[in-house]
Amino acid sequence: MNDKDLQQLLDETAAKLGVVGAQLSIYDGRTQRDFATGYRNRELELPVTTGTLFQIGSTTKVFNAALIMSLVDAGKLDLDTPVAEYIIDFQLDDAQAKQTMSLRHLLSMSAGLDNGPYYDYGRGDDALGRYVGMMGGVPLIFAPGSAYGYSNASTNVSGHAAARVMGRTWEHLLTERIWEPLGLKHSALFAEDLLLHAVAMGYKKKESGEGLERTPNWCLPRSIAPAGGLTCCSTGDLVRLGRMFLDRGKSASGVQVLSQAAVEVVQQPQVKLPTRQYADEWCIGPCRKKWGGHVLYGHGGTNLSGSSMLLWCPEKNVAIATLVNVAAQGYPLADAIFDQVLPRLFGIDKPKAPTPKSVTPIKTDFAPYVGRFEAHGMRYDFAVKNDKLMLHCAPEGLFPEVNCELIPLGDERFLPTDLAVSGNRNWDVAFWGRDGQGRATNFLQGVFPLRRTG
Repeated sequence: MNDKDLQQLLDETAAKLGVVGAQLSIYDGRTQRDFATGYRNRELELPVTTGTLFQIGSTTKVFNAALIMSLVDAGKLDLDTPVAEYIIDFQLDDAQAKQTMSLRHLLSMSAGLDNGPYYDYGRGDDALGRYVGMMGGVPLIFAPGSAYGYSNASTNVSGHAAARVMGRTWEHLLTERIWEPLGLKHSALFAEDLLLHAVAMGYKKKESGEGLERTPNWCLPRSIAPAGGLTCCSTGDLVRLGRMFLDRGKSASGVQVLSQAAVEVVQQPQVKLPTRQYADEWCIGPCRKKWGGHVLYGHGGTNLSGSSMLLWCPEKNVAIATLVNVAAQGYPLADAIFDQVLPRLFGIDKPKAPTPKSVTPIKTDFAPYVGRFEAHGMRYDFAVKNDKLMLHCAPEGLFPEVNCELIPLGDERFLPTDLAVSGNRNWDVAFWGRDGQGRATNFLQGVFPLRRTG
């Protein structure tokens, strides 16, 4: 695929999915190629360029992991020290968990923390600390180190630990220790910094379902900045982050940002996922998956006005990233681009996403899964109707109200018949654990964990 082919692929995919503006960047082991399409501001007909900044959402967690590991390199943090030793006033409703929860647990999504609320504590430097102080009132989903459960709150706690130890804000540390050494020129956090760049406005479907409109709110609050509340950048800068892991911790210009040992730690699998569609394992920040016999690392993310995906493959020495300003189409666009680029350019066969028509149901006893499961902003009820396991998602925050069937895939995994269950991400879901009555104790909504409450 030459530059013309790649530009055409991006143009056509964005148009097909109704994306207003998008970017694609590819590093093939020798050169980096950046592409852009559409508008960053449709109303003013301002085009997206390769330097335009988009919201990246949770892909920020890889930046946060790099920041933490830079402090591990410096001897300021240790992955296995209880985080309560770094955050002296850290509170949890479980005293045992407070004594054992470490940065390793937090960064590998095995801490057992609820995904957490997205409370806004303002734009002051105390916003992150106030958020972490609130976590004492949020019940744990499971004991630290005993399972997998993606949690924005976990990342916020780890970021706050770095800030407390260094006596600086998380944003200052990220800029000083990661962005500047990497030479990132198209990245920003605060609104006043965005004024120095071309920025992609966000768009979403109108309530009527016909056409798109500007997102009424720009982004998530500063209180969840480490988890992805603020970060904006270009795909070019995302790929430069991926290249650091490919180049043993060095920036594109040769600056040693992380030690080679730190890079190796970041890419070590820590916990397996009971689901399989998004990833196989989680590492210290990124997820890990195997496609066509090749191991890839990365992360995706969605904020109110944008969505991103970053992947890198050490074996092939390649990295790729996508960005869009229609958040709900971020994952579909990345999938469509990767379906073409990975096999044709890099020889990596990306598995086809399963669909309700492509999978064969596995005979399953549904009794262990009947009941209610909850986490902050999520409530799911499961019932058996006409020999089918049915899901009802109450519209409490993260996801819209949904009623659909769960097709059993075996190993306690299921495929929802409605993509809205996963916010259009095409995730599978799973159950795990057993209580004294033989009922599943937990439910994994793609990556988000819930606990049985009824």
